[in-house]
Amino acid sequence: MNCKQIYIIFFLMLIGSFGCSGKSKTTEIRKGTRTSQPVYELVIEAQGCYLEVYVNDVPVYFNYNIGATVLRMPINNFIPKSGGQKVSFKMISVDGKPFSTNTYASLTINEYPKGETQQKKPVFSYQTSPFEPENEGSFSIENAFETNIPYQLIDWRQGVDLMKEDPKIIRKEIEEIYRDYTEAFKNADLSKYKKLAKWRQKNTFVSMYYTQDQRTEVEKSYVDGIQNQKVKLFPLENYKLVFYGNGKLAGLQKKNEAPGIYIDSENKDDAFLEYILLYRKSKNAPLEVIL
Repeated sequence: MNCKQIYIIFFLMLIGSFGCSGKSKTTEIRKGTRTSQPVYELVIEAQGCYLEVYVNDVPVYFNYNIGATVLRMPINNFIPKSGGQKVSFKMISVDGKPFSTNTYASLTINEYPKGETQQKKPVFSYQTSPFEPENEGSFSIENAFETNIPYQLIDWRQGVDLMKEDPKIIRKEIEEIYRDYTEAFKNADLSKYKKLAKWRQKNTFVSMYYTQDQRTEVEKSYVDGIQNQKVKLFPLENYKLVFYGNGKLAGLQKKNEAPGIYIDSENKDDAFLEYILLYRKSKNAPLEVIL
């Protein structure tokens, strides 16, 4: 599907081994540098596989396209507070066959002071070793890294365990939010959009050290440039209910896509995906967009 993918907070999950015979090597640097505004940047390189990457059991990157992957992106908004964090990834064979000898994945997490990219220091680094000829065409691993940050976000990890709730009720609640999202885009309703995404945006602004002027400028762009009259709701039956963040996050997800709402359009070139995950702060509280 030809669509413009927008991940407002661009986004690692499956823990344990999938029986891959490929050997791997790892280098981990446990101490991060202490800066007043540290940025944590994930650098991904991969070839010959589909790839899923997670931080704290939250998906930050999905790639189901054939071809090499080279990507770097900040992950501060997936780090609620200082201390130990988890990073994991899953490699999947493109054709269901064993990985080739050229298949590999490399992940690095760098830390640097905001605006000072030349001062990058790795806090985590991992690269797979060549896979044996006989392998199962899948591989996953989880590791840890340390962060030192001056903020504390609204922490979804302190929310309700949504996997203990009725999935039908959760899905119904999320579908209603999806309808509201679609209407906000259709009507270019900035105030409605800001209300729906207020906690996510607050976390993003705090974690990326935005000034008030920068926040105002970003907010203006939320519903700008969308062909509003052509926006329509993508059929909800095409999504599946998913849980992340060790059950504290829920969302709807299309096959081979990130969790979030697909904003459909009569013109397919104008369609896009907005990353969305929700949490419930406490029992009987409504689901709210947090990522």
